[in-house]
Amino acid sequence: MNRVGRAREWLFLFCRVVSAVGLVGVLASPLAAEDVPDWVKSLKIKGYMFGDYYGVASHHDAGTEGSNGFWFRRIYLTFDKKASDDFDARLRFESASPGDFTSKSKMEPSVKDAYVRWKRGKRSVYMGLSGTPTWGVVEKYWGYRAVEKTPLDLQKLGSSRDFGLALKGSSGGDTKLAYHVMVGHGNSNKAETDEGKKVMGSLSVFPGSVVVEVYGDFEVRPGGKDRSTIQGFAAVKNGWGRAGVHVAQQSRKDGDGGTLDLSVGSAFLVLDAGDQASVLVRVDRMFEPNPGGGGISYIPFDPTAKSTLILAGVDLKVHKGLSINPNVEAVVYDAPDGGEAPSSTVIGRVTVSARL
Repeated sequence: MNRVGRAREWLFLFCRVVSAVGLVGVLASPLAAEDVPDWVKSLKIKGYMFGDYYGVASHHDAGTEGSNGFWFRRIYLTFDKKASDDFDARLRFESASPGDFTSKSKMEPSVKDAYVRWKRGKRSVYMGLSGTPTWGVVEKYWGYRAVEKTPLDLQKLGSSRDFGLALKGSSGGDTKLAYHVMVGHGNSNKAETDEGKKVMGSLSVFPGSVVVEVYGDFEVRPGGKDRSTIQGFAAVKNGWGRAGVHVAQQSRKDGDGGTLDLSVGSAFLVLDAGDQASVLVRVDRMFEPNPGGGGISYIPFDPTAKSTLILAGVDLKVHKGLSINPNVEAVVYDAPDGGEAPSSTVIGRVTVSARL
Protein backbone atom coordinates (compact mmCIF):
# COMPACT_ATOMS: atom_id res chain seq x y z
CA MET A 1 0.00 0.00 0.00
CA ASN A 2 1.45 3.43 -0.99
CA ARG A 3 1.60 6.43 1.32
CA VAL A 4 -1.54 8.04 -0.13
CA GLY A 5 -3.57 4.89 0.40
CA ARG A 6 -2.25 4.44 3.93
CA ALA A 7 -3.09 8.10 4.74
CA ARG A 8 -6.66 7.65 3.47
CA GLU A 9 -7.06 4.54 5.63
CA TRP A 10 -5.88 6.34 8.77
CA LEU A 11 -8.09 9.36 7.99
CA PHE A 12 -11.12 7.10 7.61
CA LEU A 13 -10.34 5.34 10.89
CA PHE A 14 -9.89 8.71 12.65
CA CYS A 15 -13.29 9.93 11.40
CA ARG A 16 -14.98 6.75 12.64
CA VAL A 17 -13.46 7.12 16.10
CA VAL A 18 -14.45 10.78 16.34
CA SER A 19 -18.00 9.94 15.25
CA ALA A 20 -18.26 7.14 17.82
CA VAL A 21 -16.95 9.34 20.63
CA GLY A 22 -19.40 12.08 19.66
CA LEU A 23 -22.32 9.64 19.67
CA VAL A 24 -21.36 8.32 23.10
CA GLY A 25 -21.16 11.87 24.40
CA VAL A 26 -24.64 12.68 23.12
CA LEU A 27 -26.13 9.52 24.61
CA ALA A 28 -24.36 10.02 27.93
CA SER A 29 -25.26 13.69 28.36
CA PRO A 30 -28.20 14.31 30.69
CA LEU A 31 -31.49 15.40 29.14
CA ALA A 32 -34.17 17.44 30.79
CA ALA A 33 -37.56 15.76 30.97
CA GLU A 34 -39.03 18.23 28.49
CA ASP A 35 -36.26 17.35 25.98
CA VAL A 36 -37.19 13.66 25.82
CA PRO A 37 -39.54 12.96 22.89
CA ASP A 38 -42.96 11.58 23.80
CA TRP A 39 -42.41 8.43 21.73
CA VAL A 40 -39.30 7.62 23.79
CA LYS A 41 -41.20 8.05 27.07
CA SER A 42 -43.77 5.47 25.98
CA LEU A 43 -41.24 2.96 24.58
CA LYS A 44 -40.22 0.06 26.84
CA ILE A 45 -37.16 -2.04 26.06
CA LYS A 46 -36.74 -5.44 27.71
CA GLY A 47 -34.20 -8.23 27.49
CA TYR A 48 -34.26 -11.91 28.41
CA MET A 49 -31.58 -14.53 27.94
CA PHE A 50 -30.61 -17.96 29.16
CA GLY A 51 -27.94 -20.47 28.36
CA ASP A 52 -25.98 -23.39 29.78
CA TYR A 53 -22.70 -25.00 30.38
CA TYR A 54 -23.55 -28.59 29.44
CA GLY A 55 -21.90 -31.98 29.51
CA VAL A 56 -23.20 -35.11 27.77
CA ALA A 57 -22.46 -38.11 29.97
CA SER A 58 -24.18 -40.58 27.62
CA HIS A 59 -26.23 -40.39 24.43
CA HIS A 60 -28.00 -42.68 21.96
CA ASP A 61 -25.75 -41.13 19.29
CA ALA A 62 -22.21 -42.24 20.12
CA GLY A 63 -20.78 -39.24 18.26
CA THR A 64 -22.49 -36.84 20.69
CA GLU A 65 -21.44 -38.63 23.86
CA GLY A 66 -18.77 -36.73 25.75
CA SER A 67 -19.65 -33.35 24.22
CA ASN A 68 -19.51 -30.32 26.50
CA GLY A 69 -19.52 -26.58 26.12
CA PHE A 70 -21.43 -23.30 26.38
CA TRP A 71 -24.43 -22.13 24.40
CA PHE A 72 -27.28 -19.65 24.44
CA ARG A 73 -30.67 -21.30 24.14
CA ARG A 74 -32.56 -18.00 23.95
CA ILE A 75 -31.87 -14.30 23.63
CA TYR A 76 -34.79 -11.85 23.47
CA LEU A 77 -34.76 -8.13 22.76
CA THR A 78 -38.25 -6.65 23.04
CA PHE A 79 -39.66 -3.24 22.16
CA ASP A 80 -43.13 -2.38 23.51
CA LYS A 81 -44.81 0.82 22.34
CA LYS A 82 -48.00 2.17 23.89
CA ALA A 83 -49.93 4.41 21.50
CA SER A 84 -52.95 4.97 23.78
CA ASP A 85 -54.85 3.25 26.57
CA ASP A 86 -56.47 1.02 23.94
CA PHE A 87 -53.66 0.40 21.46
CA ASP A 88 -50.10 -0.86 21.79
CA ALA A 89 -47.57 -2.76 19.69
CA ARG A 90 -44.67 -5.13 20.17
CA LEU A 91 -41.56 -5.97 18.17
CA ARG A 92 -39.38 -8.77 19.54
CA PHE A 93 -36.17 -10.26 18.15
CA GLU A 94 -34.84 -13.70 19.06
CA SER A 95 -31.51 -15.44 18.63
CA ALA A 96 -29.98 -18.70 19.87
CA SER A 97 -27.14 -21.16 19.33
CA PRO A 98 -27.87 -23.93 16.78
CA GLY A 99 -28.08 -26.65 19.46
CA ASP A 100 -27.36 -29.65 17.22
CA PHE A 101 -23.85 -30.40 18.61
CA THR A 102 -22.28 -30.04 15.14
CA SER A 103 -23.06 -26.61 13.61
CA LYS A 104 -20.55 -23.80 13.98
CA SER A 105 -22.76 -21.11 12.45
CA LYS A 106 -23.11 -17.73 14.11
CA MET A 107 -26.24 -16.76 16.00
CA GLU A 108 -28.57 -14.78 13.77
CA PRO A 109 -31.59 -12.79 14.97
CA SER A 110 -35.12 -13.37 13.72
CA VAL A 111 -38.45 -11.67 14.39
CA LYS A 112 -40.35 -13.47 17.16
CA ASP A 113 -43.25 -11.05 17.74
CA ALA A 114 -44.60 -8.27 15.55
CA TYR A 115 -48.17 -7.27 16.38
CA VAL A 116 -50.55 -4.49 17.23
CA ARG A 117 -53.07 -5.02 20.02
CA TRP A 118 -56.40 -3.41 20.70
CA LYS A 119 -57.61 -3.67 24.31
CA ARG A 120 -60.99 -2.99 25.81
CA GLY A 121 -61.47 -4.06 29.40
CA LYS A 122 -60.41 -7.69 29.76
CA ARG A 123 -60.56 -8.39 26.02
CA SER A 124 -57.70 -8.03 23.53
CA VAL A 125 -57.46 -8.45 19.77
CA TYR A 126 -54.01 -9.24 18.31
CA MET A 127 -53.14 -8.64 14.65
CA GLY A 128 -49.84 -9.91 13.28
CA LEU A 129 -47.23 -12.33 14.62
CA SER A 130 -48.19 -13.15 18.22
CA GLY A 131 -48.22 -15.93 20.80
CA THR A 132 -50.48 -18.93 20.19
CA PRO A 133 -52.82 -20.54 22.74
CA THR A 134 -50.95 -23.86 22.45
CA TRP A 135 -48.88 -23.87 25.64
CA GLY A 136 -49.03 -20.37 27.12
CA VAL A 137 -50.84 -21.48 30.28
CA VAL A 138 -48.80 -24.69 30.61
CA GLU A 139 -45.52 -22.77 30.33
CA LYS A 140 -46.63 -20.16 32.88
CA TYR A 141 -47.37 -22.79 35.54
CA TRP A 142 -44.33 -24.93 34.73
CA GLY A 143 -42.31 -21.74 35.16
CA TYR A 144 -38.93 -23.07 34.01
CA ARG A 145 -38.70 -22.50 30.28
CA ALA A 146 -35.02 -21.70 30.86
CA VAL A 147 -34.50 -25.27 32.04
CA GLU A 148 -36.68 -27.05 29.51
CA LYS A 149 -39.55 -26.48 27.08
CA THR A 150 -43.05 -27.73 27.82
CA PRO A 151 -43.85 -31.17 26.29
CA LEU A 152 -45.58 -30.09 23.06
CA ASP A 153 -42.91 -27.48 22.48
CA LEU A 154 -40.07 -29.90 23.17
CA GLN A 155 -41.46 -32.61 20.87
CA LYS A 156 -42.19 -30.13 18.06
CA LEU A 157 -45.94 -30.80 18.14
CA GLY A 158 -46.87 -27.14 17.82
CA SER A 159 -45.54 -23.60 17.72
CA SER A 160 -45.39 -20.77 20.23
CA ARG A 161 -46.04 -18.13 17.51
CA ASP A 162 -48.18 -17.74 14.43
CA PHE A 163 -49.14 -14.97 12.03
CA GLY A 164 -52.82 -14.09 11.99
CA LEU A 165 -55.67 -12.79 14.11
CA ALA A 166 -56.21 -13.69 17.78
CA LEU A 167 -58.79 -12.90 20.46
CA LYS A 168 -57.92 -13.19 24.13
CA GLY A 169 -59.97 -12.38 27.22
CA SER A 170 -61.24 -13.36 30.65
CA SER A 171 -64.15 -12.91 33.05
CA GLY A 172 -63.86 -11.92 36.71
CA GLY A 173 -65.39 -13.43 39.82
CA ASP A 174 -64.21 -16.08 42.25
CA THR A 175 -63.87 -18.57 39.38
CA LYS A 176 -61.99 -16.88 36.59
CA LEU A 177 -62.65 -18.00 33.02
CA ALA A 178 -60.08 -17.25 30.29
CA TYR A 179 -60.10 -17.91 26.55
CA HIS A 180 -57.64 -17.54 23.69
CA VAL A 181 -58.58 -18.27 20.06
CA MET A 182 -56.48 -17.72 16.97
CA VAL A 183 -56.55 -18.17 13.21
CA GLY A 184 -53.07 -18.24 11.66
CA HIS A 185 -51.20 -19.47 8.59
CA GLY A 186 -49.63 -22.37 10.51
CA ASN A 187 -46.00 -21.57 9.64
CA SER A 188 -44.97 -20.00 12.94
CA ASN A 189 -42.73 -16.98 12.27
CA LYS A 190 -41.79 -18.23 8.80
CA ALA A 191 -43.31 -17.09 5.51
CA GLU A 192 -46.57 -18.63 4.29
CA THR A 193 -46.12 -20.85 1.23
CA ASP A 194 -49.53 -22.56 0.89
CA GLU A 195 -53.25 -21.85 1.18
CA GLY A 196 -53.78 -23.83 4.39
CA LYS A 197 -54.67 -22.23 7.71
CA LYS A 198 -54.54 -23.27 11.36
CA VAL A 199 -57.31 -22.70 13.92
CA MET A 200 -56.39 -22.87 17.63
CA GLY A 201 -58.31 -22.34 20.83
CA SER A 202 -57.97 -22.79 24.59
CA LEU A 203 -60.40 -22.42 27.49
CA SER A 204 -59.09 -22.16 31.06
CA VAL A 205 -60.90 -22.17 34.40
CA PHE A 206 -59.24 -20.89 37.59
CA PRO A 207 -61.20 -22.03 40.68
CA GLY A 208 -59.09 -20.71 43.56
CA SER A 209 -55.53 -22.02 43.46
CA VAL A 210 -56.31 -24.54 40.69
CA VAL A 211 -56.26 -24.17 36.90
CA VAL A 212 -57.87 -26.52 34.38
CA GLU A 213 -57.34 -25.97 30.65
CA VAL A 214 -58.52 -27.69 27.47
CA TYR A 215 -57.00 -26.92 24.09
CA GLY A 216 -57.54 -27.98 20.50
CA ASP A 217 -56.30 -27.07 17.02
CA PHE A 218 -56.80 -28.09 13.41
CA GLU A 219 -54.38 -27.36 10.60
CA VAL A 220 -54.99 -27.73 6.86
CA ARG A 221 -51.73 -28.81 5.21
CA PRO A 222 -50.78 -29.47 1.56
CA GLY A 223 -51.33 -32.94 0.09
CA GLY A 224 -54.09 -33.87 2.53
CA LYS A 225 -51.55 -34.10 5.39
CA ASP A 226 -53.80 -32.28 7.86
CA ARG A 227 -53.05 -32.28 11.58
CA SER A 228 -55.17 -31.89 14.71
CA THR A 229 -54.20 -31.66 18.37
CA ILE A 230 -56.10 -31.97 21.64
CA GLN A 231 -54.66 -31.19 25.06
CA GLY A 232 -55.69 -31.19 28.71
CA PHE A 233 -53.83 -29.55 31.58
CA ALA A 234 -54.45 -29.19 35.32
CA ALA A 235 -52.27 -27.61 38.00
CA VAL A 236 -52.38 -26.32 41.55
CA LYS A 237 -50.32 -23.46 42.95
CA ASN A 238 -50.02 -22.75 46.67
CA GLY A 239 -47.59 -21.60 49.36
CA TRP A 240 -45.51 -24.78 49.15
CA GLY A 241 -45.05 -24.51 45.36
CA ARG A 242 -46.97 -25.96 42.43
CA ALA A 243 -47.70 -29.23 40.64
CA GLY A 244 -49.30 -30.10 37.32
CA VAL A 245 -50.30 -32.88 34.94
CA HIS A 246 -50.56 -32.62 31.18
CA VAL A 247 -51.78 -34.97 28.42
CA ALA A 248 -51.96 -34.37 24.67
CA GLN A 249 -52.42 -36.20 21.38
CA GLN A 250 -51.69 -35.12 17.83
CA SER A 251 -53.15 -36.89 14.78
CA ARG A 252 -51.25 -36.57 11.50
CA LYS A 253 -52.77 -37.68 8.20
CA ASP A 254 -50.26 -38.98 5.68
CA GLY A 255 -52.25 -38.02 2.56
CA ASP A 256 -52.85 -41.67 1.59
CA GLY A 257 -55.62 -42.47 4.07
CA GLY A 258 -53.35 -43.33 7.00
CA THR A 259 -53.01 -41.51 10.33
CA LEU A 260 -50.12 -41.27 12.78
CA ASP A 261 -51.09 -40.54 16.39
CA LEU A 262 -48.47 -39.09 18.73
CA SER A 263 -49.37 -39.00 22.44
CA VAL A 264 -47.51 -37.45 25.35
CA GLY A 265 -48.12 -37.31 29.10
CA SER A 266 -46.26 -35.18 31.63
CA ALA A 267 -46.22 -34.34 35.34
CA PHE A 268 -44.15 -31.81 37.27
CA LEU A 269 -43.57 -30.76 40.87
CA VAL A 270 -41.92 -27.55 42.09
CA LEU A 271 -41.24 -27.22 45.82
CA ASP A 272 -40.30 -23.80 47.16
CA ALA A 273 -37.57 -23.75 49.81
CA GLY A 274 -37.98 -20.16 50.92
CA ASP A 275 -37.83 -17.11 48.66
CA GLN A 276 -34.41 -17.87 47.19
CA ALA A 277 -34.53 -21.54 46.17
CA SER A 278 -36.80 -24.19 44.67
CA VAL A 279 -36.52 -27.86 43.76
CA LEU A 280 -38.06 -29.03 40.47
CA VAL A 281 -38.83 -32.48 39.09
CA ARG A 282 -40.57 -33.44 35.83
CA VAL A 283 -41.33 -36.64 33.94
CA ASP A 284 -42.52 -36.78 30.28
CA ARG A 285 -43.65 -39.89 28.47
CA MET A 286 -43.84 -40.25 24.68
CA PHE A 287 -46.18 -43.19 24.07
CA GLU A 288 -45.07 -43.52 20.43
CA PRO A 289 -41.70 -42.84 18.78
CA ASN A 290 -41.48 -39.28 17.51
CA PRO A 291 -40.31 -39.35 13.87
CA GLY A 292 -39.05 -35.78 14.24
CA GLY A 293 -37.16 -36.48 17.47
CA GLY A 294 -33.75 -36.30 15.84
CA GLY A 295 -34.30 -32.64 15.01
CA ILE A 296 -35.00 -31.51 18.58
CA SER A 297 -32.44 -28.88 19.52
CA TYR A 298 -30.14 -29.29 22.55
CA ILE A 299 -31.47 -32.76 23.44
CA PRO A 300 -32.17 -34.84 20.28
CA PHE A 301 -34.39 -37.91 20.75
CA ASP A 302 -34.02 -41.24 19.00
CA PRO A 303 -36.86 -41.26 16.40
CA THR A 304 -37.33 -45.06 16.47
CA ALA A 305 -38.29 -45.72 20.11
CA LYS A 306 -40.76 -44.68 22.80
CA SER A 307 -39.12 -42.47 25.40
CA THR A 308 -39.32 -41.21 28.97
CA LEU A 309 -37.73 -37.90 29.92
CA ILE A 310 -36.72 -37.40 33.56
CA LEU A 311 -35.65 -33.94 34.70
CA ALA A 312 -34.44 -32.80 38.13
CA GLY A 313 -32.94 -29.51 39.16
CA VAL A 314 -32.57 -26.68 41.65
CA ASP A 315 -33.45 -23.02 41.18
CA LEU A 316 -31.13 -20.62 43.00
CA LYS A 317 -32.42 -17.04 42.81
CA VAL A 318 -29.20 -15.10 43.31
CA HIS A 319 -30.66 -11.70 42.42
CA LYS A 320 -33.87 -10.17 41.14
CA GLY A 321 -34.22 -11.40 37.59
CA LEU A 322 -31.12 -13.64 37.81
CA SER A 323 -31.27 -17.39 38.48
CA ILE A 324 -28.82 -20.28 38.41
CA ASN A 325 -30.33 -23.71 37.76
CA PRO A 326 -28.12 -26.80 38.11
CA ASN A 327 -30.12 -29.61 36.46
CA VAL A 328 -29.87 -33.07 34.94
CA GLU A 329 -31.96 -34.51 32.10
CA ALA A 330 -32.14 -38.18 31.25
CA VAL A 331 -33.98 -39.85 28.35
CA VAL A 332 -34.67 -43.58 28.72
CA TYR A 333 -35.91 -45.58 25.70
CA ASP A 334 -38.09 -48.64 25.27
CA ALA A 335 -36.86 -51.43 23.03
CA PRO A 336 -38.47 -51.28 19.57
CA ASP A 337 -40.22 -54.42 18.37
CA GLY A 338 -37.57 -56.95 17.47
CA GLY A 339 -34.68 -54.73 18.47
CA GLU A 340 -32.61 -53.37 21.32
CA ALA A 341 -33.37 -50.21 23.23
CA PRO A 342 -31.21 -47.22 22.22
CA SER A 343 -28.67 -46.07 24.79
CA SER A 344 -30.02 -43.62 27.35
CA THR A 345 -29.17 -39.93 27.15
CA VAL A 346 -27.88 -38.15 30.26
CA ILE A 347 -27.03 -34.44 30.08
CA GLY A 348 -25.93 -32.31 33.03
CA ARG A 349 -26.34 -28.53 32.81
CA VAL A 350 -25.76 -25.39 34.77
CA THR A 351 -28.35 -23.01 33.37
CA VAL A 352 -28.20 -19.25 33.93
CA SER A 353 -31.17 -17.01 33.10
CA ALA A 354 -31.47 -13.23 33.32
CA ARG A 355 -34.26 -10.71 32.76
CA LEU A 356 -33.36 -7.08 32.15
